Amino acid sequence: MSLVLGALALALTPAPAPAGWHTFRADGVSIRYPPGWFATAQPLTPVTSPRQAIAVASYPLPHGSGGAEGCSPKAALDRLPPRGAFIFGWEVGTKSMRAGTSRADFQPRPRHFVLARLARYECLGLSYAVLFRDAGRAFPTHVAFRRDATAATRATALRILDSFVARPG
Repeated sequence: MSLVLGALALALTPAPAPAGWHTFRADGVSIRYPPGWFATAQPLTPVTSPRQAIAVASYPLPHGSGGAEGCSPKAALDRLPPRGAFIFGWEVGTKSMRAGTSRADFQPRPRHFVLARLARYECLGLSYAVLFRDAGRAFPTHVAFRRDATAATRATALRILDSFVARPG
């Protein structure tokens, strides 16, 4: 029995990030990202509910919410270079859920993320959406790439997502 529990705990532990990667921590969330990428806890939109949980990019992010359009971090998206990537996510509480959305829509955080739902979304435009929960908390997160993003950039974005960890809130 303890062997099964140990294997289950190992399966739910995110893959370790390579040496030299930085750790972003804010509000009980951590995520690792490589040198040359950037993360910020500065809100990139004026929206306070749901609140921004992560903002990581392959390029320097703006300082603050200036240039935002409602829920869209427009200034950050406008800076997205031709081969760039931008990962942006919120934490939603029960009160912040939209009509027709429930906690059941947020699957447990996988060991390895897959980007499968490319669509045009209200706040992030053309991006991949991943809805997941970790430590009892729900995180709708988007990953946006420009058309010329390399396979290496896409793989790095997935490794960054795989490093996501939340503490119980």
